[in-house]
Amino acid sequence: MCGIVAFVSGQPVQDRTVHALEKLEYRGYDSYGFSFAQSDGVKASDFAIVRGVGPLSEQAQALVAGGLPQVNAAIGHTRWATHGGVTVPNAHPHRSFDGKFAVVHNGVIENFLELKRDLIAGGVEFSSETDTEVIAHLLARHYATSGDLDAALHATLAQLSGEFGLAITCADRPELLIGVRRLSPIAVGIADGAGFICSDPVAVAGQDGWIAYLEEDQIAFVTRDAVRVASFLTPDFPAVELERIPLTTVAEVAELGHYPHFMIKEITETSEAVRTVAAMPGSVFAPAAERLATADIAFCGAGSSHYVCMLGQYFFHQIAGRRAMCHSADEFMNLASLGDNGALIAVSQSGETYDTLRVMEQAQADGAALVAVNNVAGSTAQRMSDFPILQRAGREVCVLSTKSVISQTAIVWRLAAEVAARAGGAEGADMADLNALAAQLDVLVQSLSPEIKAVAERYRWIEHWFFLGRGIHWPVAAESALKFKEVSYIHAEAMPAGFLKHGTISLIDEKFFTVAFIPNAAHDPESFAHVVSSLHEIRARGGNIIGFGHDLPSVFADGFFEAYVELPSVSKFMDPMIQLVAGELFAYHCAVKLGRNIDRPRALAKAVTVR
Repeated sequence: MCGIVAFVSGQPVQDRTVHALEKLEYRGYDSYGFSFAQSDGVKASDFAIVRGVGPLSEQAQALVAGGLPQVNAAIGHTRWATHGGVTVPNAHPHRSFDGKFAVVHNGVIENFLELKRDLIAGGVEFSSETDTEVIAHLLARHYATSGDLDAALHATLAQLSGEFGLAITCADRPELLIGVRRLSPIAVGIADGAGFICSDPVAVAGQDGWIAYLEEDQIAFVTRDAVRVASFLTPDFPAVELERIPLTTVAEVAELGHYPHFMIKEITETSEAVRTVAAMPGSVFAPAAERLATADIAFCGAGSSHYVCMLGQYFFHQIAGRRAMCHSADEFMNLASLGDNGALIAVSQSGETYDTLRVMEQAQADGAALVAVNNVAGSTAQRMSDFPILQRAGREVCVLSTKSVISQTAIVWRLAAEVAARAGGAEGADMADLNALAAQLDVLVQSLSPEIKAVAERYRWIEHWFFLGRGIHWPVAAESALKFKEVSYIHAEAMPAGFLKHGTISLIDEKFFTVAFIPNAAHDPESFAHVVSSLHEIRARGGNIIGFGHDLPSVFADGFFEAYVELPSVSKFMDPMIQLVAGELFAYHCAVKLGRNIDRPRALAKAVTVR
């Protein structure tokens, strides 16, 4: 969830490192830091560390203007706190007790307390609360003993338990950068005349050169014009071949343009993301559909992607007549396993979500086929998968996923439709519906956004909310509640409409508001009738309801809703995606009026790469 960049070149790289790290700030932004090493050799005491608390974007201009050390090698890091509070001492990089090593780290070192106690017993003094600092001190201790950098690296890495993506510099080797991967993404390559290490390719997007992604338990030695990759499991570091990918294939960070926030820009782009899915040829889905047609199907995802997977359950059951189990990635392995007749559909915007990758690894080890739906080309999930499906929704900058969620949902719908077609039927799976959906999303964003904004602003001060849906609209409620609380910082609890009466209805009063996602009665009369019943139960107890539906039928009396937004309608399976976008707009406008940090809500990060 943190960001790593590092450059080594024949030219100064200090400003370049700052600007590259700014591009990764969405990965984590509690604090930032840099380590600078001279290319012509310096004393260990001159090994410079610059750190600060808060978003780097607020300090980058001052850092560059203030005259950073002129160096040919640097590493940088934006932090999302795991061990220790948000303070300058806890910010990365961390320097070893002798000043010879500087380390930045993504991930969690499980045995850091044991290692820390041993180091303290040996006389090492710690300056932070982090698990990362032990890595720097271990490197220094082993280096002092052996005098050999490779030996020190191997001995240190052999002691670490957990997951880590590392960038390391050594004052005795200022022309060298070292990158390490175990369960946390790291990429290396050459870009515009410099060797680099990064945790996310967007840091070097648009530059001239190539990138390669480290696999598990690999170490990279990077100089300004060469990269050597090896396994770190044996002390001789046996070299491995790299698959070089042109940087021209890496999507650059989008520009904000005339929009006030990336969130509303990306919501507006949702219709184009749907058109992209509609335009994908059947050959993109056919190999996966052929496997899914006979497999035991399971979905896994985390956060928003989990709710996409929940929608997938309904699609596969109601369109393809296939049972598909779904569990959140963080609990999947406690609840289910897949054999060689299994197929796992793993959904992750970044393709680097820690919990999802662990499920994929276990499923693959058990012989199951992997279908990955991701928005980042070259991500770990895409590389692992037997049947990778790339969303091509365009890069998302806002931490909250919006257009990517709809893109994922549309892809999962297409998978269900392809599986159904192979069985000779695909009821409710008209491919023209996707283009119709895209057109109606344009209507929603352009014409109905002011109405949704007015409702959001009117009720933004309400402190507690239920978000309700029935059937396929239940995952819509869950995802919409997630968006609402992520960006507004207001309590919102989602549940199936039928679940409300089993206890939680006791919370209903005039101060507890409900957002209801109501099916079109013409498309799904049974679910509609169930929702109507639940809403009457709420009103009978004085509860206030905001409705998102597709008409306002006579079963609701005048004044029944505190507010009602009538949405466009396409079909039973497209309407939930329209409601999802309406939920995103509701969350966005509420948060704007409350003055929240829209694109970077507190405590959140775009790619969750820790457990």
